[in-house]
Amino acid sequence: MILDLILPRKSKYFVAAFALFGTLASLAPLVIQWATYSDPIYTFGNSFVVDKFSIILKGLFILITYLTFLLSINFIESDKFYQGEYYYLLLSSLLGALVVSSSRDLLTIFIGIELASTPMFLLSGWKKGDRKSNEGAIKFFLLGVLSASLILYGFSLIYGLTGQLVFAEISAYLLANSLGSSPVLLLSSILVISGIGFKISVVPFHSWAPDTYEGAPLPITAYLSVSSKATGFVALIVLLTKVFESSGQSWGVILAIVAGATMTLGNLVALQQTNPVRLLAYSSISQAGFIIAPLAVSGITGNYQDGIFASVTYLIIYAFMNIGAFLCVHLFTEFTNSDNFYEWGGIAKYSPLAGVLTTVFFFSLAGIPPLGGWFAKFVVFRSLLSTGEIVGISLAVVGAINAVIALVYYARISKVIWMDELINPEEDRTLEFQSPLKVVGAFTVLITFVAGIFPGIFSYLGEVSSIFFGN
Repeated sequence: MILDLILPRKSKYFVAAFALFGTLASLAPLVIQWATYSDPIYTFGNSFVVDKFSIILKGLFILITYLTFLLSINFIESDKFYQGEYYYLLLSSLLGALVVSSSRDLLTIFIGIELASTPMFLLSGWKKGDRKSNEGAIKFFLLGVLSASLILYGFSLIYGLTGQLVFAEISAYLLANSLGSSPVLLLSSILVISGIGFKISVVPFHSWAPDTYEGAPLPITAYLSVSSKATGFVALIVLLTKVFESSGQSWGVILAIVAGATMTLGNLVALQQTNPVRLLAYSSISQAGFIIAPLAVSGITGNYQDGIFASVTYLIIYAFMNIGAFLCVHLFTEFTNSDNFYEWGGIAKYSPLAGVLTTVFFFSLAGIPPLGGWFAKFVVFRSLLSTGEIVGISLAVVGAINAVIALVYYARISKVIWMDELINPEEDRTLEFQSPLKVVGAFTVLITFVAGIFPGIFSYLGEVSSIFFGN
């Protein structure tokens, strides 16, 4: 913000450079913490912890924000938007996500959740002269306020029941007083799931997502679908397994129903979309169902470590392939000036590289080997089926059916850009692929292939995070 105030207009690019450098440099302390890690470090009266679970997720959030900055450079430098405020708000959202990863009390995690989501109310309406952007931002804001009130109400119930704020003390109090089946505890968990359900756009709390995604600047849409949503998932994992673990059999059934409905509705509506951003919005809703399914079953079985492993592994791989998918949508939308992908016929012939990237990312989202998406879905299905529970098996069947449905609309875009006729074959144009976008494409496609061909790396990260989180 200070740089933006003092720099002349022709030097505004230093703001972006400073944000990029600062974000990348913030990875250094995480690398040092990982290399020298021995035991979890608790501070502020056990309210904040540094463990391998938090280190892995902080690294994920920082990398996503860095890629979002790269996606944003050419968009923000168009002189239509304020640069300083844009980068400041994104960094504020990143700070909230980092706080959530290490939070271990009710007050700290609530501040982190709201710090991560509040800047997005402004950024989603950054295109001030666009009616769709304004409409999406208003919907997001109103439902965001409602979700915050539900979370806070749930927290007030748990505090009133136990008189504690720190998760470890809440859990100990509930066990000591045999309050695991308390109706107040169940009501509190339902309110918290509902509130965070808005943040991660699961059914029936998803209505804001397609309109907000469509109206927001595309880099912000990518960030919303990945980092903002991942923050909600991390908060949900932390709260359900550290605070509400004793009532898992109750909220587990509710979450399983939500997961099945989210997968199904997201995919069925995505089939009807012609706008690629709205298609990815409903795809993102469906993917949320896959991420929470192992967590739901782990609540019923009590095997939280396996549920966390599957959810975190899926979340890490999904983040990079979804960023890549939005990159391709950004390239083709700018090139054709059309938000109907049926008008992208044969566009891959103008840039075979962009066409290949699109095919890779969309097929990875569908779970096609040897791309990273297959391993993400594999760990989820393994987690669901290994329990032997009817709920887990049912969710696995629902997930398998939905994976087939998703392949239809993911493959449809690849078919259009490669096999359909060129819209204007007489034109001799070249799709412009700027250097920052090439970095995003190269990094995300590398992660997508590595996750599929060498899945042990991401399996290790998921397993380490679940083990240390459980301890």
